[in-house]
Amino acid sequence: MAFACAGRSYSSSSRRYTLIARHSGSGSLLSDLLKLKENTLVQHPDGGYTFGTIPDMPKFGLPGGKIYLRVGIHRRANSGFGVVHIWEAHSADLLKHGCQTADGIAAIVAKMIVPGAQIYCEFKEQRCGNRIAVLRTSMGTLILEPRHERATGFGYFVVTWYPQKRAHGTLVGQIPRAPSNQK
Repeated sequence: MAFACAGRSYSSSSRRYTLIARHSGSGSLLSDLLKLKENTLVQHPDGGYTFGTIPDMPKFGLPGGKIYLRVGIHRRANSGFGVVHIWEAHSADLLKHGCQTADGIAAIVAKMIVPGAQIYCEFKEQRCGNRIAVLRTSMGTLILEPRHERATGFGYFVVTWYPQKRAHGTLVGQIPRAPSNQK
């Protein structure tokens, strides 16, 4: 599978951020993903690089933002983020959901971030803010982390997925319906 990287690259201390990874073929994604920088954004299966939007939730002090999926890295159990981490940590469970290779993870994430999907927050402050969970009962739970990146501005980045169908914390909102002028 070939990936085309486009967009700008940014440097922040010793890390380089590349904006876009696009799928343009078939084969083993994981081997191609390992060639990309960990902060490279992965394209939504329908195009574009956002997977949805978290609404502003002022009652809970949670800002809104776009949702992104990065290539990521898997360090060890419970340590990592993005597609590589999700695949390495949960491939056996993903296979049960019909995800045969790591290239199917973007589709799984896209199927979970749909209008009406519930958003939970445990209000355990992380170094970057409160992580939130998006729950879609039949698919499992996504953990999102708020981050401000120079290239994308403020947004939520997919940290991990797990098959548990019950999120912990307080129900704080739901994924909104897209305005009629957007996809």
